[in-house]
Amino acid sequence: MQAIVHYPKIRIGKYSVDIFPYWITLLLGGIVFGLVGAYIVLTQGLHVTGLSNKVPWALWISIDLSAIALGGSAFVFGVLVHLLRIKRFEVVGKLAILLGFLGYSTAGMILLFDLGKPFRFWHPVVYWQPHSLLWEITMCVVLYLSVLMAELLPIVLEHPAFSNHPWLTRFPILSKLMVPVHKMSQWLHGFSPVLAVVGLSLSLLHQASLGATYSVLAGRGLWFNQSAPVQFVLSAMGGGVALLFLVSIVVFRIMRPGLVKDDVFYDLARISGAVTLLLTYLRIWDFAVTNYYSFDREIALQTQVLDTIAPYSLTFWLGQAILPAIAGAMLLAAKRIRSFRVLLAAASIPILNAILMRWNFNFSGLIASITYDPFTPSVVLNSYTPTWIEFAVGGMVICYWLLMFSLAARYLPFHSTKQHEH
Repeated sequence: MQAIVHYPKIRIGKYSVDIFPYWITLLLGGIVFGLVGAYIVLTQGLHVTGLSNKVPWALWISIDLSAIALGGSAFVFGVLVHLLRIKRFEVVGKLAILLGFLGYSTAGMILLFDLGKPFRFWHPVVYWQPHSLLWEITMCVVLYLSVLMAELLPIVLEHPAFSNHPWLTRFPILSKLMVPVHKMSQWLHGFSPVLAVVGLSLSLLHQASLGATYSVLAGRGLWFNQSAPVQFVLSAMGGGVALLFLVSIVVFRIMRPGLVKDDVFYDLARISGAVTLLLTYLRIWDFAVTNYYSFDREIALQTQVLDTIAPYSLTFWLGQAILPAIAGAMLLAAKRIRSFRVLLAAASIPILNAILMRWNFNFSGLIASITYDPFTPSVVLNSYTPTWIEFAVGGMVICYWLLMFSLAARYLPFHSTKQHEH
């Protein structure tokens, strides 16, 4: 039995207005504006951006890393639902798969424009470079996006339009075409445990390799540490599950009340809180190891330079240490707090923490880079200012994420398999 969907509305005087059409129009406008910037990039090249040889990874890569991080709930709940068989997470697990697909497809879109020659995006699949971390990350992302598509297809096909739409009766050929599609969907659903194992392996590999990419670049100095791979994995888990908790409140408590029990929401919050506290511990310990126990003059100079142009140290202590520790403790105590408004505010911190951490990793070593002179190394301050084209393309992929999520939240059924059978 399908739960009744309540659409969010705003009251203007005596009238109750459905904001959905206006919201979709706004997002489509952002996509159209972004397509203008995308056309300029594809026809004129990267010289229309603020990128340079000194700062080759900038706004677009930071959006890419953030999107991948916030899709981290997909591999977590693939394990919980299909391997550990915790069935109370089945419905929110479907939403996690959607978030994973949106995150990784968003990353793929932004990378298409960041490549110097975007129409050679298929080269890593054909021309293997097994000694390159970036090649391994690319292959894992491509394969994991394929896994997410295989996991998402059965969820999309649960919509009544694919089984009860009048067109299926009016046009028999459509009805015949849907028979093998539904069989494939059933086969993919039965194959879910295998897909969960493959997805977990690919996710852990490339999330860790993203951190390893920064840790092996000695010139970056500031983040040259061996715990970066673990931190990247934990940030994806903590931030991804926090985002899942936040959107689950909207989809399953506001729009589909009663479909998911409150205890499931509390469990989501507790998982995110526990991982966030572990990540915060590692971040603070990493800071101590880098800046106190093994003091490095170049790293100290990097921090000083960054603090002269931005509140770099403040973003670390406030955004990646103090607030995450408080928010993590609150989320861990979700069953005692039992206030969804408070928990939603707390859940926003791990999300921002994951984004901030990856933006700091991406920018800090490029803006304040260490020269490669082995005898007299020094810190050089590089400049980067994104152009309107970069903002347009970045806004376009963010609007794509919001558009696809909005349509899915409104129209996908998200019911459990047991409910569907009844």
